[in-house]
Amino acid sequence: MRIKVPKSFDLNVKNSESVARIASSAKNGGVGYALMIPAIKPIYNKLHLAYNLKRANEENFNLFVAAQGIHDNKLSDISILKQKGASAVYINSDEDMNLIKRIFEYASFLNIPVFVNANNKALSVGVINESENAYKMGLSGIPNYAESTEVAKILEFSRHFDAKIVFQSITTKESIEILKNKPENVFVDVAIDNLFFCDENINEFDTLFKTFPALRSKEDKNALLKACEEGVVDFISSNHIAATNKDVAFEEAEKGISKLDIFTQLAYSLPLAHKKITELVSTNPAKLFDIRIDEFIEIEFGNYKVNTSNFQSKAKTTPYKTLKAKIV
Repeated sequence: MRIKVPKSFDLNVKNSESVARIASSAKNGGVGYALMIPAIKPIYNKLHLAYNLKRANEENFNLFVAAQGIHDNKLSDISILKQKGASAVYINSDEDMNLIKRIFEYASFLNIPVFVNANNKALSVGVINESENAYKMGLSGIPNYAESTEVAKILEFSRHFDAKIVFQSITTKESIEILKNKPENVFVDVAIDNLFFCDENINEFDTLFKTFPALRSKEDKNALLKACEEGVVDFISSNHIAATNKDVAFEEAEKGISKLDIFTQLAYSLPLAHKKITELVSTNPAKLFDIRIDEFIEIEFGNYKVNTSNFQSKAKTTPYKTLKAKIV
């Protein structure tokens, strides 16, 4: 069976490697557009922004760049950054709330979306999900409420502004429950890893499954899949992180899973209707940025092995072994 679908728009590619590698990996993964998230390296001024946009232009790749809204506890110049080509603002939810308030005001005035990493860093010092599995392995855990309490706070805050707010990489059933009645200006993104795996997959301290946000329980995973079906989730993104230092003790291993090279193939391997997948990885992200995706690819369904030797990312470290879809 084959179907024709628009190229994907990946709303969560961490800036963990060069733009050239991101562009090449995206081509492998059927991704025609990507939003770079400055979670690894800083992008808070016009020089950082110009550098990445120039490299994307050289690669003839549709790269959207999110600029940091807050750096060193100071507000970035969002107005100038937007003028220079920034497509979004990225913040952590546990920053100074007065600065976040000002960002929401700017975002509303400038009509630029704000991507929120809903996470309390003080509560997230662990390495995997807080669970019986973590206890058995002797590893420090990250509780669900490190995310859900931040989601509740930012959601309540967002009701007082009309800026577009995107909760990025939501992982817990508690967060989904909080977001079920979100206002129209609030959107929910889920990383694809949390739809395929749960903390039970971390056997024998396998560092390939170490990522951030952490893989949660099977109950959380099922709640996320149901939220995708029911329309609570608006986007599925890769949360691609090129982590190469994995052949070490679990506590010391880099967080991140490489999968941009197979992102669209993974998306259409999910147990969701093909039409729904297209909405979540193509149509809805395009609407957020008021663009239209007019490039299409053909997907074939079957059983295929993941060949990491074909990855263009600098990281070949991925726990994905098989796919149910491939790009023809």
